[in-house]
Amino acid sequence: MESENRSDDDEDGHPGPLPPDPATARGHGAPRSRPTGRDEVRSAVLREARRLLSERGPHVPLRDIAEAADVNLGLIHRHVGRKDALLTTVMQEAVRLGAARLEHLDDAGEAVRGMLLGATAHPEISRLLAWLALDREAAFPPMIDPAERPAAALRRMTSPPPAGDVELLLVFTAVYAWPVLRGTLLDALDIPADQREEIDDRLADLLARMVTGHSGGAT
Repeated sequence: MESENRSDDDEDGHPGPLPPDPATARGHGAPRSRPTGRDEVRSAVLREARRLLSERGPHVPLRDIAEAADVNLGLIHRHVGRKDALLTTVMQEAVRLGAARLEHLDDAGEAVRGMLLGATAHPEISRLLAWLALDREAAFPPMIDPAERPAAALRRMTSPPPAGDVELLLVFTAVYAWPVLRGTLLDALDIPADQREEIDDRLADLLARMVTGHSGGAT
């Protein structure tokens, strides 16, 4: 069996040098413990892939992700797969996590409010979706079964249900676009930093009313 400390393969399967130890390269502090075992490696790789792909787009080198995760490139190939498989896994896990958060909700307005605030607090997937939508050369990864997506979960809600597909389209546009454009738009309107969380809450309330067709107060 091959050692997990062997030289990496590059993205075309050719041998390559081991990536530098990030802690050693920084030149200070004790070297951090490298991920070991399939679960630790996958967790570290997916975490750094999500961060770097959202910051730099789908063409970030796999070797950079390996270095950030402090694992050998060959371990990504072994435990996750090549770049397309990694990108697909990142997106699928994000969709599954989003759907799981809605699993026990039956109020479409409450669900949408949570979706917007969650996406705003953790904008990585929204940014990655924007990269994929704008990059014609990037292969958009396949998603999970449509029945497991957040949109399907919203459609099943009844107390109250979503008003219709147009409302859902507007809501999902806001949920995925707001985390990407938030800083730019708030800067353009000169919204002070200490008022920005309140803007998020008000926008979430507005979307909650919109998706259910209610024109009254916040849900």
